[in-house]
Amino acid sequence: MNNTDYASRQRVLDALNHREPDRIPFDFGATPKTGITIEAYDRFIEFEGLVEEPDGAPFDFVRELSGSKQVPENILRHLKVDTRALFLNLPAGVEPSFEIENGTMVVYDEWGIKWAKPESSYYIDPVENPLKGKLTRQRLTDFSWPDPLNEGRFAGLREYARQLRSTGCAVLIEPYPLGIFETAQWLHGLEDTLADMALEPGLMEDLFDRITTFQMQIWEKLLETVEDNIDVCIHADDLGGQTGPIISPEMYRTLLKPRHAQLFEHIRKAAGNDVRIMLHSCGSVRALIPDFIEIGIDALNPIQVSATGMGTRELKREFGQDLCFWGGGIDTQHMLPLATTAEVRDEIKRRIDDLAPSGGFVFATVNPVQPDVPPENIRAMWEAFQEHCRC
Repeated sequence: MNNTDYASRQRVLDALNHREPDRIPFDFGATPKTGITIEAYDRFIEFEGLVEEPDGAPFDFVRELSGSKQVPENILRHLKVDTRALFLNLPAGVEPSFEIENGTMVVYDEWGIKWAKPESSYYIDPVENPLKGKLTRQRLTDFSWPDPLNEGRFAGLREYARQLRSTGCAVLIEPYPLGIFETAQWLHGLEDTLADMALEPGLMEDLFDRITTFQMQIWEKLLETVEDNIDVCIHADDLGGQTGPIISPEMYRTLLKPRHAQLFEHIRKAAGNDVRIMLHSCGSVRALIPDFIEIGIDALNPIQVSATGMGTRELKREFGQDLCFWGGGIDTQHMLPLATTAEVRDEIKRRIDDLAPSGGFVFATVNPVQPDVPPENIRAMWEAFQEHCRC
């Protein structure tokens, strides 16, 4: 490992420890949360004249299905990305079921959730929920819960974690979007979940507890498998809408915060080293950030700057001493797809000026780069970051 390689991991750790590194760490394409859609990626590498090289990475089925590009190692190196990531495999013997219904691709997963991706859409969404309708203790008991310790989930991950550690980059790990709140919605339906959190909180606590236990078992086995080759553990649980939290802060503190705290404490105890915890939660979560800090979140992603109350300067001033901002580098909702290259460059500089002082910032886009982003703007983003990334 040469000094340049070592600097990648170290600069991420410096940012997490609120020290100014030699330059701002760059996360782009390592995870679906900070990645790029296949369509935008294909246009970008053609525009840049880049050629992929095989890297022996295991095929990431879930990422492919979601439309996010699994970026090969040589492209990550070319772009000077400081992060690498690995994810759970699919469970052995539980293959997803594929069908085509009137031109729409339909997938049934191991939970019995039906997902649909129409030909006209870039995205796949849950459309049928196995626990939708009236929730009872008996339904929860009788539900066919997947096996969290299915050996297929973890096959080959120890070797791949060692391979990623050898790159000299910070290594992130995520057992896919298995958020407590999100999984409940996929099982019970969004409307029924929100209604029952108000009307049947005892039943919802039972459901949340079962999901939390499932996740704790996966995390414990996962962290045992990958040994001490992980730096950041990602938990994804979207809690924000465009103008505020999806649920009230009081409801979050009663029903979800204690379970998040339990899960994050379990992750730290199960890890073979001093891992950091990143929470991915889109939207306007300003009202919940003090709670996130209280339960031990080290980094928040994505810092959705277009949402209410998510201004980078204000967030840095209020929470920058306690929280690393992993994202917020540029808005992917409006700015990156629609702005001129000059506007993109100006936006990059402004966000860096807001978030970089005193460390605590990893540059990433606000959510993945979407299919409508022109390659010229991706190049402008990268060039502007290279110009302004020195602390």
